Amino acid sequence: MTAPAHPHRRCAPALALLTLLALTACGPRAESEPSASAVPSASTEPSAGTEPSAGTESSVGPAAQDMAGHDMADMDHGTMNHGGASQNAAPAAQANAAPLPLTVTDGRVVAVPPGVPDTSVFATLTNTGPDDVQLSGVSSPAATGGLLMITRTDPAGLTGMSAVDTLTVPAGGTLILSDTGDHLMLSGLKAPLQEGERLSLTLTDTQGRALTLDLPVLKP
Repeated sequence: MTAPAHPHRRCAPALALLTLLALTACGPRAESEPSASAVPSASTEPSAGTEPSAGTESSVGPAAQDMAGHDMADMDHGTMNHGGASQNAAPAAQANAAPLPLTVTDGRVVAVPPGVPDTSVFATLTNTGPDDVQLSGVSSPAATGGLLMITRTDPAGLTGMSAVDTLTVPAGGTLILSDTGDHLMLSGLKAPLQEGERLSLTLTDTQGRALTLDLPVLKP
C-alpha cells in the first residue's frame, strides 16, 4: 500500500516547475502589451507651445487668407474714404478760385522807355456782385512785383501816392483807376514795354478769388 505514494511525490515538483514557467512566460507579454487606458495618453497630444503639424498648417492657411482679405478690404475702404475727403475738399478750392465779379473797361498799361523799372495800370472796374470786393494784389509775368496805389491830396495842397493793402470796389459800383487817382503799379519790369504790345496781369482779392486781364500797352 505504500508503493503508490512515490509517483505523487515525483509529480509535485514537476507541477511547481510548470507553474513557474507559465507565470514567467505570461509576465513579459503582459508588460509589453499597453493597457487600453495608456493608449490616448496626454504625452501623445500636441501642447499649445508645440509647432503645428502639416495638417494644422493647412487649416490655419484659409484663416490667414481671410484675415488678409479683411485687411485689404479695410485698406480699400480707407482709400475710398480718403478719396471722398479729397473730392469734398475740391468744391471749396474751386470756390476760392472763382473769378472776381468784375468787368473791366478802358484797361491799359502805360508804355515806358528802357531803363524805367515801373509802370502804371489804369482801368474802370465795375462790381457786378452783391458784396464789396476788396482787391488785395496785382501780379504779372512781365514784372517782379505789384502794388495797389492811392493818390491823396493833403490839407496843404500837396498830392502824393502811397501803397495800400486793399482797394475797394463797392457792390454794384465802380472803381476808376487813373493817373490822377487810385491805380495799380507794376514794379521790376523784366523788359521795356512798347506801345502796341499786350500784357497779362492778374487781380486777386481777400477771398482768394482772381481775375486775369489781357491789356494793351499804350502811351500815357
